[in-house]
Amino acid sequence: MRILIAITFVVGSVVAPAVRAQKPPDAPPPSSYQLTDFGVMPRPAFRQVLLTLPAVQEELKLTDSQKKEVETTVNQRLKKMQTARRELTSRRKSMEFREALMKELEAALRENLEPSQRERLDQIQLQAQGPLAFNGAGSAQMALVDPDLAKRLKLTDDQIRRTQTIAEEGTREIKKAAAVPILIDSKASAPTRESIRRFVESPEFKATKRTTREAARNAWTNVVRRIEDVLTESQRKAYHEMVGAPFDLSKLRSHEDATAEDAEIVVSTLNVGGGDDGNSGGGQRADPDFDTKVARPAYTSKHPRVLFDEAHNNFHAAGGRYKPFAELVANDGYKITPSKDKFTAERLSTGNVLIIANALGAAGMGSPGASDSAFTKAEIDVVHDWVQAGGSLLLITDHAPFGSAAESLAKRFEVDMSKGFTSDPENSEGGETSLVFTRKNNLLGDHPITRGRDDSERINRVQTFTGQSLKGPVGSVAILKLADTAVDEGVDEKPKSAAGRAQGVAFAFGKGRVVVLGEAAEMSAQLIGNERFGMNVKGLDNRQLALNIMHWLSGLLEPRGDAK
Repeated sequence: MRILIAITFVVGSVVAPAVRAQKPPDAPPPSSYQLTDFGVMPRPAFRQVLLTLPAVQEELKLTDSQKKEVETTVNQRLKKMQTARRELTSRRKSMEFREALMKELEAALRENLEPSQRERLDQIQLQAQGPLAFNGAGSAQMALVDPDLAKRLKLTDDQIRRTQTIAEEGTREIKKAAAVPILIDSKASAPTRESIRRFVESPEFKATKRTTREAARNAWTNVVRRIEDVLTESQRKAYHEMVGAPFDLSKLRSHEDATAEDAEIVVSTLNVGGGDDGNSGGGQRADPDFDTKVARPAYTSKHPRVLFDEAHNNFHAAGGRYKPFAELVANDGYKITPSKDKFTAERLSTGNVLIIANALGAAGMGSPGASDSAFTKAEIDVVHDWVQAGGSLLLITDHAPFGSAAESLAKRFEVDMSKGFTSDPENSEGGETSLVFTRKNNLLGDHPITRGRDDSERINRVQTFTGQSLKGPVGSVAILKLADTAVDEGVDEKPKSAAGRAQGVAFAFGKGRVVVLGEAAEMSAQLIGNERFGMNVKGLDNRQLALNIMHWLSGLLEPRGDAK
C-alpha cells in the first residue's frame, strides 16, 4: 500500500504533513512538488552545460585559463546560434547550421581539456544521465562522444530495443517516486510566497523531501539494475568503467540556495501570485514595466462586462501572469470581474464576455490530473448555451497539458485541438516554437480583428511563444494561420503536419461569438529572468491584437447586425 504525504496549507500558514494510508476517493488530484535534483531525476546533462558548473570544474581541476576559455567559447557559440535563429528561414539550413555549431562547440571544449579531464567529464555526464543514456541511442544530443553508448557497448538490436523500453518505463517510475503530492485546504485562504517559504523551511517538509529523494534514488538504482541485466558480463564491465568513480550529483544543483529553489518550485506548482510580486525566482511573471495605458479607450460611457475565469486552476489569472492584459482591457473601457465561481447560467448572465485562460484539471502543470477536463459537463453545457444566446467567449489554451484540459469545452464549439506543441522553423524567431505571423508570410487571416477600425489598428506582425495548433469549425476564420511547414508534436505521438491548421480562430456561434487561441503568452506581457515575451516584445502588434479581439467580441468591430 502506497503512503500519501499530504501537505496542507491552512490560512496562510503550514501545518505538519499528514500521513494517510490511502487517498479519499472523492479528493481532488493533488499538485505535485517534483524533485528535480541531479541524481534524483535523470537529465540529458550536455557536456557544454556541465563544463560551466563550478562543481564539475572543481572535479576536473580546471585552471583559471581553462575556465575562462570555457566561458568565452560557450558565449561565442550562443551568440552565433541567436543570430542564426533570426536570419535562417530554411528548416534544412537551420538544422545543418545547428548541427555544425554543436560539433564546433564540442570540438573547441574538448580541445581545451586534458585527456584525463575529458574522460572524467564523460563519466560525470553518463552518471547524470543514468538510464536516460540508454534511451538516446542514435541521438546526437544524448550520445557521449561519437560513437554513442549503444555502439560503445556493441549492443545488439534486441538489446537496444529492450534497454530503451526499460529506460522509458523506468524514467516514468523515477518521476513518480520523486513526486511529493501537495493538497490545498479548499476552506483556507490561498497560500502566499511567505507561507510557502516557511513551509519549505519546516522540519516536516525537509523530512518528507529526504524520504522522497531516497525513494527516487532507489527507483533509479533498480532501473539501472534491470538495464544491466540485459547486458552481457563484458558489456556490464565496460559500462562500469565508462561510469567511473561515483560523483556527488547533488553538487549539480541549479540553485545555490536549496530552500529558495524549493520555494520557487512549490510557487510554480501552485501558481501562487502568477509570479508578479517582484520575486522573479526564475519562473514566469508579469512584466511590471509594461505600459497598459490606452490613448483612445473604446468605451467611455457604457462598459462591457468581462468575466475573467479563475475557478478552474487557471495558470493565467487577472491578478497574476495576465495582469497586464487585464489592466490593458480595463483601460480600454471594459469592466473586469475575476470569477472564482463555477460556470452557471446565473453567473454567466452577469457578463458580456467570458475569458478563460489556461485552465487545468488540477492545480499545477505537473499535477497528475492537470490534463483532465477542467470543466464539468454541466459547465460546458451552460457556456455553450450562453454563447449561442449571444454571449462572447475568449478561450485561450496552450500546449500540453492545457489543450487536454480544455478539449471537452472546445469540442462543443467544434474546435479541434492538437494538445501538443507546434513548431515551424521557417516561420519562427528565437526558437522553432516561437511562431511569427505577418502580412509578408501571408499567415495573418483577413478578419475584422486583423483589420482593426482603421490603419492605426491594422495587425501586421504577431508572435506566439510555444503553443498548440487548432482547427476551427466550418465558417470560422483562421486569424493566425499555420504554414504548410508547421509540425505538431504530441507528448506520446510522432510529429505530424499542422498544415491547414491555426493558432487563432474566430467565428460566430448562434447569436454569440468565439475566439480560440492556441497559445497564451501572446496576450501576456511576461518575463523569464530578464527576457520579455508577449505584448512587451518590441516590433510586435500583439498588444493591438488583444484590443482588437476584445473589440470584435464586444461588437465594436463588425457590429452584430453586420456580422456575416
